[in-house]
Amino acid sequence: MSFAAVQKHVAVLERAGLITKQRIGRRKVVRTNLEALLVARRLLDQYEELWRARIDRMNELIAEPAGAIDTVEATESKR
Repeated sequence: MSFAAVQKHVAVLERAGLITKQRIGRRKVVRTNLEALLVARRLLDQYEELWRARIDRMNELIAEPAGAIDTVEATESKR
């Protein structure tokens, strides 16, 4: 990865509030914002749980015999 690419990634993380940059002498020190990272982690965990449940349900529907799905649809349409 080029230095320019690293700089772009660091800029994105900084705009998101996940890191801070500080100049110390001639160096630029990058620090993580732990609280912001934990918030992002919790949010991503919630999305992971949501999508895993949806994919599991799709797999269940795919695994059902075709007649079972037709029966459910017919029963629901009679209501």
